[in-house]
Amino acid sequence: MSRPLVIFGNGQVAEVFHYYLTHEASREVAAFTVDGAYLKEGSHLGLPVVDFESVERRFPPRDFDMLIAVSFKQVNKARQRKADEAAAKGYELAHHVSPRAVVWSGFEPRPNTFIMENNVIQPYVKIGRNVILWSGNHIGHHTEIGDNCFIASQVVVSGNVRVGENTFIGVNATLRDNIVVGKFNVIGAAALILGDTPDEAVYFGEASALSKVPSSRLRRI
Repeated sequence: MSRPLVIFGNGQVAEVFHYYLTHEASREVAAFTVDGAYLKEGSHLGLPVVDFESVERRFPPRDFDMLIAVSFKQVNKARQRKADEAAAKGYELAHHVSPRAVVWSGFEPRPNTFIMENNVIQPYVKIGRNVILWSGNHIGHHTEIGDNCFIASQVVVSGNVRVGENTFIGVNATLRDNIVVGKFNVIGAAALILGDTPDEAVYFGEASALSKVPSSRLRRI
């Protein structure tokens, strides 16, 4: 039986994680925790909020797991740093794979990895520690996703791709097969990646142009 857990964070990502954990996994969330400098209220969603600096006193790691609910800030370094700090306190980092995701039978989730609904994880995919896959992505066969990555929604990662650690991939981005994506990449919404990328590369998709004709003058809509 899974142990109760504490969620680091009390923003929107933490609220979403709380919903999935309680509604999909029937996990008991005992509390939220944040750095003391950001502790403004003592409760959130009906649960206590405690400072991270002393969280182990009230919710000791021998009895509670922890999940780090931080987005892709600082190219995922903020989430990576807090996951390392929680592990150093002795917490076992939880993970969640939505029962509404399609995941191959040999897949093994790593600590602090969170996979939401309608993700397709094809055979022989490996996903590292502290990775977030928002809803509705396709991760092709034999692909490897490094630690501390964040993949937004409706991303297509084709087969046999290597994604370097701490990379962010935005909504509707497409990565062709048999390429290597460097570490700390930022691949923006709707970007199309057709070859290998260097470390710390940034790619933006093309934004739609604003028409000079206002909607009030359109004849066919």
